[in-house]
Amino acid sequence: MTPRVVISGLGLVSPIGNGVNAFMAGVAAGKPGIGLIRHCSAQPFPSQLAAEVNLWGEIPAGSDVDRKAVFLEQALAELLTSHEKFWRYPPPQRLLIVGSGLDYFDLPGYIKSEQRRRHQWHSFSKNSRQAVLKLAAKYDIQGGVHVQVAACVASNHALGLAFRVLQATPHKIVIAGGADSMINPLHYMGFYKLGALSNWTGPPAEACRPFDKNRGGLVLGEGAAVFALQSITEADPQNILAEIVGYSSTMDAYTVTDPHPDGIFLAKAAQHALTGAGITPNDIDCVHLHGTGTLKNDVAEAKAMKLIFGERFSTIPVFSLKGQVGHLIGACGAIELAAVIYSLQTQSVPVTVNFTEADPDIPLRVVVGKPLATEIRYLLKLNAAFGGQNAAMVLKKYE
Repeated sequence: MTPRVVISGLGLVSPIGNGVNAFMAGVAAGKPGIGLIRHCSAQPFPSQLAAEVNLWGEIPAGSDVDRKAVFLEQALAELLTSHEKFWRYPPPQRLLIVGSGLDYFDLPGYIKSEQRRRHQWHSFSKNSRQAVLKLAAKYDIQGGVHVQVAACVASNHALGLAFRVLQATPHKIVIAGGADSMINPLHYMGFYKLGALSNWTGPPAEACRPFDKNRGGLVLGEGAAVFALQSITEADPQNILAEIVGYSSTMDAYTVTDPHPDGIFLAKAAQHALTGAGITPNDIDCVHLHGTGTLKNDVAEAKAMKLIFGERFSTIPVFSLKGQVGHLIGACGAIELAAVIYSLQTQSVPVTVNFTEADPDIPLRVVVGKPLATEIRYLLKLNAAFGGQNAAMVLKKYE
């Protein structure tokens, strides 16, 4: 029998609250996390919006600061401070798997430096893997360190790999999740040039509008979320937050940036994950979607939902977190998994904020007004990424 894998711990920082309790309260209240960028200048850009992390009254600033590394360290500290069983595993049985974005480059520092004249840029680049290795050394994690870089499904891949590692070798503990921040001059410029950023001109908090008829693009977010994964036989039952029962990923390679317009390969990822979980689409009680608020993603995701669920696709309740926290890119799947845990623990589907006018091309059951109380035993989590990468995970309420 394949070992069962559970989530037994969580630590995070996010634009709507730092620490698990503050984040869960933010999800419950539909708290907005999007505003004007404060820690660096975005004046050259028509759009100057993002969902920034405020670390207990302080906004990590300075062009030499790799924000995602700061967030990862904070999230990992929260998790391991509260997870007593982690310390009972010998160091060779501890693993760390993190999804992340691009290496950070201090563009303002480089431009102002003498090194620029000599094209010596290496000292201004901060390597994501080195930041993760530093934390692995701090916590004596010797069983393996992996950094997944796969755009918006990087942390999904990290969690999926952790799931499969424990299915194959259950007597380990795996810390998995993601950390990212694209809110810096170089990366922000990249998203602006892609034409992906929201064109919203109203109140900043309303700029990301998943599935809404008036959606106009994504808003970048930042943060980190890490989870402890164990075999169910080795986890303390009172600490189990959810069970992972299925995972799959696919690649459609449609274009570099656009999803396949028919959602075919996103649907295949979901179908494979459901098969792996040993259930059918009829067993799924709600879906946490990628929901970027972009014109192409939202329509493609709705089509994928119809391929997965048939005519039921318009009645099953769905949710997107990005209207609150923005798009965390390499960490979006991880922070959204924390919202999945909220759903399973509270038996409710949160409100998708900023959804005010339904789009006839996206006839999904988006929850508005207040969280929908409903029985949730199985939940499907979907994410998609640049390059045609898709990921699906099936979570089950711990019983």
